[in-house]
Amino acid sequence: MVHQVKPSGAWLTINRACNLRCKWCYAEETGYQPKAMMSLELAKNLVNLLKDLGISHTQLIGGEPTLWPNLLELNRLTNQLGMKTTIVTNALRFGEDAFWEEYKQNPNSSVGISVKASDSLDLLKMAGSKHFSRLSLGLKRALEFFQCGVGLTYNTFYTEKLKDLARFAIDSGAKSIKIDFCSTVFESGKAVSDYMVEPRELVTNIMRDYDTLVEITGGKLVFEMNMPLCLWPSEFIQHLIKQNRITSVCHVQKRQGIIFDTDGRVLICNGLFDYPLGKYGEEFDSTSSLLNFLNQQEIGEYYAQINSLPSMKCQSCQIYSQCGGGCPLKWAVYDPDKIIPGYQS
Repeated sequence: MVHQVKPSGAWLTINRACNLRCKWCYAEETGYQPKAMMSLELAKNLVNLLKDLGISHTQLIGGEPTLWPNLLELNRLTNQLGMKTTIVTNALRFGEDAFWEEYKQNPNSSVGISVKASDSLDLLKMAGSKHFSRLSLGLKRALEFFQCGVGLTYNTFYTEKLKDLARFAIDSGAKSIKIDFCSTVFESGKAVSDYMVEPRELVTNIMRDYDTLVEITGGKLVFEMNMPLCLWPSEFIQHLIKQNRITSVCHVQKRQGIIFDTDGRVLICNGLFDYPLGKYGEEFDSTSSLLNFLNQQEIGEYYAQINSLPSMKCQSCQIYSQCGGGCPLKWAVYDPDKIIPGYQS
C-alpha cells in the first residue's frame, strides 16, 4: 500500500488538569479532570511508535503538563531516545522553587509558554488565580533557561490589553511574541465561542496596535493566522510575509500532524476532543497499522469534509493555498459568505 498521509509532527495530551482557569481555553470544556491523565506506559508506547514513524519532535500538551506526575521520567526516556520534546505550559509551576530545581535536571528540549495576564488583577479576572508573583517568577525562569519567546491567544479579554501583555512578556525576557487567535471548540456537539473576537473587529484592532507591537518586540513578532487572509488589506499580508511575521494553514489542513488524547484516542484537532478518530490498542498498535488507519477512505473523507471550501469565493482565490480559508471550526459560528470578502490583489 502506498501511504499518502504520514504525519511529520505529533502532540501528546498527557493530562487535562490545570492550575489556571482561563475562560477562553479549549481545555475548559473538558472539565480539567484531574484523573484524566495519560499513563506512563501509554506515553512510552506512543513515543516509541512516533519514533518508529520517523517523528523526531513531539509536543506535550494538557491541561497543564507540568502537573503530570510522570513528566520528568518521560523526559528522561525521550532524551535517551534522542527525541526532542516541547512542553506547552503556563509556567506557573516553574515559579515553585522545589519543582524548578528538579525540572532543570530533566528538562524538555524547548518550551512553548502561553502568557495569560500582565498583572495580578487581570490574572484573577481572566484565569481565576491569585498567584501572579509565582507566575511571573516562573515565566522569567523559563525564558532565561530556554532563551525563547512566548505565545498570546488573542481573545475578548485582550482587545485593549494586547500591548500591555506584549510589554510584560518582553520585560520578562521573551525573545519574541507569537499571536494566535481564539477559536471555537465543541462540547456535546455545541459550538462554544464566547471569547472569540468577531473577525472584522479583530482585524481593526490588530491593525490599530500593529506598529506599537512591532516597536515593543523589536520586530520579533509573528501572527499565527487562523483567519481568512482576505479579511486583511492585501498590502498588510504581503508586508507580514516579507518580514517573516506570519504563519498560516494548520496541521489539520495539511494533514501533517497527529494528536493523542490522554487515553490514546486520535484527535483531528484539540478543539474536537469529543470526536476521536480511533484509539491506540484498538484501531492500531504499530507504525504500519497506524498508517493503514490514517489512510482509510473514511478518514480521508472526514478530513475532506473538515477542509472543504468555506465559501465559493475561495474557489478562485489566488492565495488559498497560503490561507486555507482560516480555521474550519470558525464556520460553525460564523456564516463564511458574510465574513469572507474574497481576495483583492
